[in-house]
Amino acid sequence: MEKALVFGAGLSGLGAKELLEKKGYEVYLIDDKVAKTSKEGIEILNNEKIEFIVKSPGISWKAELLQVAKEKNVQVISEIDLAYKYMDKNIKVFSITGTNGKTTTATKIYELLDFVGYKARLAGNAGFSFAKLVADEEPLEYVVLELSSYQLENNPQIHSNIAGIINLTPDHLTRYKTVEDYYITKFNIFSKQTEDDFALINLDDPVFLGLAEREEIKSLMKAKNVYLSKEKKGNIFVYNDEIRIMNDLADRAENLSESEILEKSRFLIKVGDLALKGVHNLENMLFLIGVAAIVKVPDEKVVEFLSSTKALEHRLENFFVKGNTTFINDSKGTNVESTLKAIDSFNNDIIMILGGDDKKIDNTELVKRIAEKVERVYLIGDNAPLLIDDMEKINYKNYKNLETLENVLNYIKENEDFKKDQTILFSPATSSFCQFRSFEHRGKVFKELTVKILGN
Repeated sequence: MEKALVFGAGLSGLGAKELLEKKGYEVYLIDDKVAKTSKEGIEILNNEKIEFIVKSPGISWKAELLQVAKEKNVQVISEIDLAYKYMDKNIKVFSITGTNGKTTTATKIYELLDFVGYKARLAGNAGFSFAKLVADEEPLEYVVLELSSYQLENNPQIHSNIAGIINLTPDHLTRYKTVEDYYITKFNIFSKQTEDDFALINLDDPVFLGLAEREEIKSLMKAKNVYLSKEKKGNIFVYNDEIRIMNDLADRAENLSESEILEKSRFLIKVGDLALKGVHNLENMLFLIGVAAIVKVPDEKVVEFLSSTKALEHRLENFFVKGNTTFINDSKGTNVESTLKAIDSFNNDIIMILGGDDKKIDNTELVKRIAEKVERVYLIGDNAPLLIDDMEKINYKNYKNLETLENVLNYIKENEDFKKDQTILFSPATSSFCQFRSFEHRGKVFKELTVKILGN
């Protein structure tokens, strides 16, 4: 019996273990908290023939076990590549990545396909193991994958029929040497595509467009491009606050007159009729519309879905109202760009809850936007002193470091006037492993504490 090692006992690791065992492997599960330790894993590598290691995405490549595997020439693969190896290749794969919006976009693409009646499932970084999905052998037409940069490292082998990068902004700088390394990793999503496939291109993202001009990136991108824009350009675009689709996806809107636009494109939906509000969600939905146009989902079904779909939990989630004060859970705001978009989604007075881990990110743009649009800030987490320094540099004084969510909510209870038309926005602009297991755990705690402390 062939042997494999699975490093990490989270959702992806457990899914990989199940799939490998179903395929006849003896599997050693390595996880210092709940399974064999890394030290035991190294002993196994030293004493037994291991065919390969399946590495969970969150584990650093610097881990000692992986260094030993490298010395012994033991192949290390991802759960995504393992799953794709055994997946029925008649199933079409649609893959989405990006710094912000990838969970919403991937989830809504899956929900649209399901709404229309296709046999589809969602997997990857969205919280569902791709390997487990493959192990279950459910007859499917489509799999929608949300892929993080971690899942696109190490020369990924997955072939996506449709792939897209929503946007690129700085993140994960404790993982990558430079922000450019992080960006380039994202482009691996296109690497196994052919000219029969489709790449969704955001014409409004200057970072993406700049990198896409490089020869090494051009060599990755062999698929047909479908261009998306919030302006009058590309194949799917916004014109006079209407989302329009070129009748021929090979045509683009640039340089067309108004009469030519009306003749060569069709109206889909008014921007104001989208159920998911905000510029960031417009960007996300353009990617969804791109997939729908390629798959030829009827326009009326797309409109019905776009006008009725609901926001995801922890993403600008309106969950509690006290007086005229609305509480928004945006725990998915794990980087600066995401939180900037959250701030820009509101026009009334904003009171922010901000902070968490120090991800070595430049917060200059964040504190500038806070100074422009935020009444006051309550800080939590390890990076609070850094945020204070940045705010002091621009003479913004309306902050208070309260360290924990519970302290913040108790302070809000005693000091805020809930008769005012205002928004309490929890969008931390970073991760919070210093206090929480995940952004989901953080958002859940925020909601529970809000109701417990302010619900009376």
